[in-house]
Amino acid sequence: MVTWLLSPILLFATGDSLHYLTPKDTIFLYLSGGEKIFEHQIERKQTLFSLAKFYGLGLDELYFYNPEISGGQGPALGQSVRIPIPNRAILRYYPPKYSQWDYIPVYYMVQQGETLYRICREYFKMPIDTIIRRNNLIDNQLKVGQPLHIGWMSVHGIPDSLRVHGGIMAGTNSELGRIYQQEFFSKKEFTQQGAAQWPKDDKQNAGGGLYALHNEAPLGSIIAATNPMTKRTIYVRVIGRIPDWYEQKVIVVLSPAVAISLGAIDHNFFVHLRYLK
Repeated sequence: MVTWLLSPILLFATGDSLHYLTPKDTIFLYLSGGEKIFEHQIERKQTLFSLAKFYGLGLDELYFYNPEISGGQGPALGQSVRIPIPNRAILRYYPPKYSQWDYIPVYYMVQQGETLYRICREYFKMPIDTIIRRNNLIDNQLKVGQPLHIGWMSVHGIPDSLRVHGGIMAGTNSELGRIYQQEFFSKKEFTQQGAAQWPKDDKQNAGGGLYALHNEAPLGSIIAATNPMTKRTIYVRVIGRIPDWYEQKVIVVLSPAVAISLGAIDHNFFVHLRYLK
């Protein structure tokens, strides 16, 4: 069963009580935090542990992309769970022994400001002509919310070997989160909200660690940074103070890896912070 949502426009594959994906389903992707996300709608008898395993994720990774379900209560029936889909899990062309019972179509939902060139070359590493023919496009003009047929994915799930990152980011975030919770009972928590900034041109460190510059939290301590737009929280280590050349309104400087994981697009973006002293 698939269901339209109006904001953002998405479709869910739901599977059934015995299977996480079925031949009648379709994968609809959108970009969030630099990753291609699919929202799986929970059906009866589906558990977080088996859901994570099916998609080649660890539980820490699943919680990383879905912080609202990390409290231990589990998802409710019909709740959507965000699943990152790696490029290597998407078949760009029909496999030699294609069967409609083993593969389901994968679509990408066009977002504001995206071009066909960017979607094909940057997101999926595919020839533009292939997508034009596959979607019967007249020209390169796209509309927001337009679904583009990209390829196919196996109904049997995603082997963890196809996930290049291996859970390093999610694992580190989870570990820092555990440290924060342990220290919470012996220290006082402070909150702050305002402008965050990140060295967007520092592409060399885009895959680097989870660190921050902050003027109030103790050096070496951990800050919980939340982007209220994406509702994602990343735990970061404070490694220094904010240099004088940053604007006074900037309350925290985040590493590129943190900003990208939080879903930052602009050089400055709004965050909520929690830290302990």
